[in-house]
Amino acid sequence: MAEEDMIRKSFTPGEVIFTEGEVGAEAYVIEQGTVEISKSDGNAVLILSVLTAGAVLGEMALIDSSPRMATARAARKTTLIVIPKTVFTKILGKTDAVVRVILTALLDRLRNQSRQNVGKTL
Repeated sequence: MAEEDMIRKSFTPGEVIFTEGEVGAEAYVIEQGTVEISKSDGNAVLILSVLTAGAVLGEMALIDSSPRMATARAARKTTLIVIPKTVFTKILGKTDAVVRVILTALLDRLRNQSRQNVGKTL
């Protein structure tokens, strides 16, 4: 993606970027600001991570086409660079098939481990 083709989205503190369970249509790079990644069981909210400038989020749902496994919310004024699914898929498609298989396996393990850890915490 060329600099002039990049789309940016701005979020105010507390604004939801995406919600757990949604189908992923975009991944993001944090240009400035802070994003909290969290899960909720309806009663309690568990902050899984706090991401800052340079971090990528939302990529997992684009890699394996699974629903978003967490909610992302701007913790302060935040600007994100948007990577549409079509662009992400095109880039991933140029990656060696063996690397894609390994990436998918690692992602599956990460999702399973996250479910176990969150289940023990919430």
